[in-house]
Amino acid sequence: MTKSISDTAFLVNESRARSVQLSGDVFAAHWVAEEKRDAVRQLWDDFSREVYPHDDLELGIRNRFFLTRLEDFVYRARDAAFVNVGAGFTSYPFLLSRPIDCIEIDYPHVIEQKRNRLVTLRQTGVLPERSVKLFAADLSQAAEREQLRQMLTSELAGRPSFILLEGLTYYLSEPVLRALLESFRNLQPGGSELAFDFWRTDITRRPVFCKLQDFFVRRFGFETQAYNLFGEDFICSLGGYGVVRITDATAEERTYAGTAILSDYDKILPENYAVLRRE
Repeated sequence: MTKSISDTAFLVNESRARSVQLSGDVFAAHWVAEEKRDAVRQLWDDFSREVYPHDDLELGIRNRFFLTRLEDFVYRARDAAFVNVGAGFTSYPFLLSRPIDCIEIDYPHVIEQKRNRLVTLRQTGVLPERSVKLFAADLSQAAEREQLRQMLTSELAGRPSFILLEGLTYYLSEPVLRALLESFRNLQPGGSELAFDFWRTDITRRPVFCKLQDFFVRRFGFETQAYNLFGEDFICSLGGYGVVRITDATAEERTYAGTAILSDYDKILPENYAVLRRE
């Protein structure tokens, strides 16, 4: 299963790399080691044919949306920190025009792979120097969430922060997600921001969602699971945050791409984005 998780992360990288002018992630392709690139490209082609062909567009929009929000926050906040929960092989710290302290959290095997790749990309001059700390944790485990809370308490020390959960909320149970967000609320001072993407409850009726589940079962052996699906009611129930923006990939496509390819919800995997500000 753990190998499959990193394989799907590389699939996301391929999507960002194929839409680099839209995603803004000029380093996306570099996180995939040379010996794996052909296999990842073939996996993406299979996914495009068997599930849906617009993953590059949708994930390019998602990356651009969060990168833009993060850039805006970094421009406004002094001595800020960026915390990327479920970071995978994203490139945000290296895409920012103003360097800030960054903390990335993911499964131990993903963190190990990213740490090794980070060393290589720094040594070869691909990546600029940035302050990035990697922290391994299985967020489904209460003890590891407590270790994460203690680490962030020490590292953030009351500093303004931008916390991002990308491609993660639907995989966490509601109690785990609530516990995680509650700890972030207690850590973040006023003016800090929390951002995440999410799936609404009606996604289970979408044809692409059914194809996605089938693909992951067949190709990676993922077990069929009950995803954590929610809408504005859940977001507004969190407490301590005000809503800055709730939007979706279709709306942001018009902003960043000037197209309307994702307007047919029966032919895409509708993703939603939320940005909250600590009160």
